[in-house]
Amino acid sequence: MENVSLQEFRELAYRAYYAISFSPDKRRDTTLKEHEEELNADLGNIPECERERYVSNYKKYFSSWLNAMSNCMSSMITGPSGFNVRRAEKANIIEHNRYKEFIDWREKALKAIAKRVEQSKPEEQKSSEDWLRLKRSILSSARTIREINDGENRYSNKALFVSSIYNKVETFAKKGNIEIVQKSIDLIKELNKESSIITERHRFFNLPDVAKAISEKMSAKNEKESDEKHFIGGRVVHNFEKDRLQLIFDEKPSPDIIHQLKKNGFRWSPRFMAWQRQLTNNAIYATNCLLKLNNLICQ
Repeated sequence: MENVSLQEFRELAYRAYYAISFSPDKRRDTTLKEHEEELNADLGNIPECERERYVSNYKKYFSSWLNAMSNCMSSMITGPSGFNVRRAEKANIIEHNRYKEFIDWREKALKAIAKRVEQSKPEEQKSSEDWLRLKRSILSSARTIREINDGENRYSNKALFVSSIYNKVETFAKKGNIEIVQKSIDLIKELNKESSIITERHRFFNLPDVAKAISEKMSAKNEKESDEKHFIGGRVVHNFEKDRLQLIFDEKPSPDIIHQLKKNGFRWSPRFMAWQRQLTNNAIYATNCLLKLNNLICQ
């Protein structure tokens, strides 16, 4: 992949430092170099289909920040005579806001891209990666427990490391992931042959039953077809497959309704173009109250 250049902003970057630095050319070159390195490092972790949009937005926020900085002045550079302090303070605040917007956008954009990449992975790949991460964690904790058992580590608490293993595997059990839970059980049994990591009386060994029960419950729910009912200006969808209660509006709801949605635990999903939360009795009750409060229930 060819590196992206920001040299198109040389003149703008020079103007940005012209009234605040004794060496605007050096500050320009340093700023361009640092942000080119940052941008190209970001692109190295971004799928090709996402790069053009990311570069375009990066340049937009970067140039907006430089433009704001070009209005900043320092009395050390321009001289104290006739220096407008209030104007300078206002320009500094605007520059600070533009830079914060730049930083916030980059952080959110990278997180959103990473989330889309993760969601696009095949289930088999995600499961394999989850197991490798969990396995490394279990082996690390087991190594410390073994050192405690052998008297090499007198400062750590064995119960805390056992609890750490249990909690991490329990997370997968609660998701109904029977395969990963069973692999964890088998790994601990193998490690127990060398040193007692978790005794077989521990509730850890009941996690496969937990995973199986939840898996069966999830399967039964997924077999149900999504159902929906209409209200004035939209519809309510019980999406059993995704375990979500979704509110789909014909038009963007008012700020007041959006505030109520957020207050009741609903979050906007660009993927489904819906306001949604986990499908529970509380979610159904909250939805009915919200629709009734705003007179949206169909008569």
